[in-house]
Amino acid sequence: MWNLSEDHFPIKYLVIFFVITVIITIVGYLFYQDRKNAIENELYQHVVAIKEIKLQQISKEQLQRKKIINSFLQLPAIDKDLNQLLTKKDKSKNDNILKWAKELNRDFDFVSINIFNRNSELLFSTDSAKNIFQNFLQHEINYILKKDSSSLSNLYIGDNQSLLQAIITPIKKQNKIIGYTWIEVSFFEYLYPILTYTRRESDDVEYVLIKDKSDLGFILKDVKEDNNFVLRTLPLSKNEKTELSSLLEKKGYFSGAPDRRKEIIASINEIPRTDWFLIAKINQDKVTESTKKTAITVLIISLLLVILSASITYAIWKRSRLHFITRTINLRKEKEAISERYTSLTKYANDMIFSLDRHGKILEANQKAFDTYGYNKDELLEMNFLDLSFDRKKDVEIIFSSINTKEGILYETNHKRKNGSIIPVEISSKLIKQGDEEILLSIVRDNTERKKLEVDLILAKDQAEEMDRLKTIFLSNMSHELNTPMSGIIGFSELLVSELEDKNHKDMAIFIHKSSKRLNETLTSLLDISKLEAQKMNLKLVSVEVVNMLEECKKLYSKAAISKGLIINSFYSREKIFINAETTIIHKIFCNILDNAVKYTKHGEVNLYADADEKSVIIKFSDTGIGISEEKLEVIFEPFRQASEGLTRKYEGSGLGLSITKKYVAILGGKISIDSKVESGTILTLEFPVVKS
Repeated sequence: MWNLSEDHFPIKYLVIFFVITVIITIVGYLFYQDRKNAIENELYQHVVAIKEIKLQQISKEQLQRKKIINSFLQLPAIDKDLNQLLTKKDKSKNDNILKWAKELNRDFDFVSINIFNRNSELLFSTDSAKNIFQNFLQHEINYILKKDSSSLSNLYIGDNQSLLQAIITPIKKQNKIIGYTWIEVSFFEYLYPILTYTRRESDDVEYVLIKDKSDLGFILKDVKEDNNFVLRTLPLSKNEKTELSSLLEKKGYFSGAPDRRKEIIASINEIPRTDWFLIAKINQDKVTESTKKTAITVLIISLLLVILSASITYAIWKRSRLHFITRTINLRKEKEAISERYTSLTKYANDMIFSLDRHGKILEANQKAFDTYGYNKDELLEMNFLDLSFDRKKDVEIIFSSINTKEGILYETNHKRKNGSIIPVEISSKLIKQGDEEILLSIVRDNTERKKLEVDLILAKDQAEEMDRLKTIFLSNMSHELNTPMSGIIGFSELLVSELEDKNHKDMAIFIHKSSKRLNETLTSLLDISKLEAQKMNLKLVSVEVVNMLEECKKLYSKAAISKGLIINSFYSREKIFINAETTIIHKIFCNILDNAVKYTKHGEVNLYADADEKSVIIKFSDTGIGISEEKLEVIFEPFRQASEGLTRKYEGSGLGLSITKKYVAILGGKISIDSKVESGTILTLEFPVVKS
């Protein structure tokens, strides 16, 4: 922050900008030097790696060619031809030698193949011009052959300034040397790849060949002739030869070596099995020229940025005083507003809020805590939180477990007020960090009203269960009480129907009989539902034969079906199918379902199916009746519910049939399911565990 008491631009910032400028200059120079060395080293490493790999390859290929020549000369036919040529027994063998020499020359790209006798006389050559004598005097050839016939000769310049190397192999007979083969190889194929690979890295690398202890030295250049690159040699000047020859004694790598009044990076390697050296020169100035320009550009930009920063800083300083004052006032107002909101939050909260240290001492509490516990602020802040516990031993284990729990804890306990009264509370505690200090934040809620509500709910639940029990007993008693007089009404009405002769009187007796039977069925259903809800069913399960039971129900409803023009069909996969059930209950299940099928089918048919496998018995009732909509499929299994309800319903019934049926099926350990479509019919499926007999 700026010092508000300063009316002038601080001198210390001028010093800072000056120091920054110096630092940028030094860093820029160091960066330039580091980048320069890195570029030089990187290029040098690439060049050296390429050169050394190729020189190793040259050495291997030279040995390989020498082995090939030795193996070739040891072939019996060729050995025989050479012996006859060198002993002058049969000069006609020259044609054979010319033949296999051309094959050898073609297969391995030799420049020429020459055969000398022991006196260094040339007996055979594939080079008709005998250029070998243009490159060497006779006594030089004799010296080379006698000096060391087991090694390769040095490089030399052939015709058209091409580089050649001779592979000299002695010809022996009975372990005595009788002659030599002088096979010339173009050294161009070895050195050209080095120039090619290096050119991909940089065009600033130049290769030089220098012969040790000699005035011979050449610059290697690859030139394009007839759309092909060929290697050519350019002679070194005397000064260049002197400067580079001074490096041969040390060999290896040189940085800052002199060459043509310039500093170069030089890498010197000896060409295997020769007294020639290959020197890679890199002009240091050209390599680092782009880096130097970049460094100068970066330095200028950096200085301009420093000047721009100083100008911007001065402008900011001019406006900072007013901005700082305005910002300080706004921050102070925001802080006061936040503090006021926090105070209001804790002051008017309906829960007690405590700040505790790790040992449980009360550090701060809100007004609700003082009002609830009856202590004033000085008294409460001198207490430990556990002093409020009614059961201190129980709470001490719980409250401090929140210190080791990231999520905090929530538990219920009892606290005591100053006057000794007990209040049930719910406590939420969590360890939080406030500045550099850890505190335990505890929010305590008075549970007096909630506990009272819980007690009221329990009492209401008990009362509801008692009312349900009384309802079940009432239904059971009323069903029994009404069933007795209803039996008399049904019996006497049936007697009147059979004895009355007057048509009007007889119709009234039939109506009384029919109505009393319907009322009796309703009473029976009420009695059944009351037994099921009271769970007073005493089941006596026996093995029941399903096919006979279905046929009995079919006979009971055949008359009603015929009166409506319906057909009841039955299909059974076996003659006898058994399930474990109570005869009365299973009979009611089948009859209730069949009664609904006949009642809600206007035309068509009702089908009964029964099938059994190893695990279960499947019984299906299908009809072509009115069907049930999808939203009503679950409703019809509820007591006193029908697909068509209210005063405008089309069909009679109490709505207890399917509800009782579903409960009976569940008691017998079975399952019931329904599939229906409006105006298409209904399929109701029962599934029971199978019984073998």
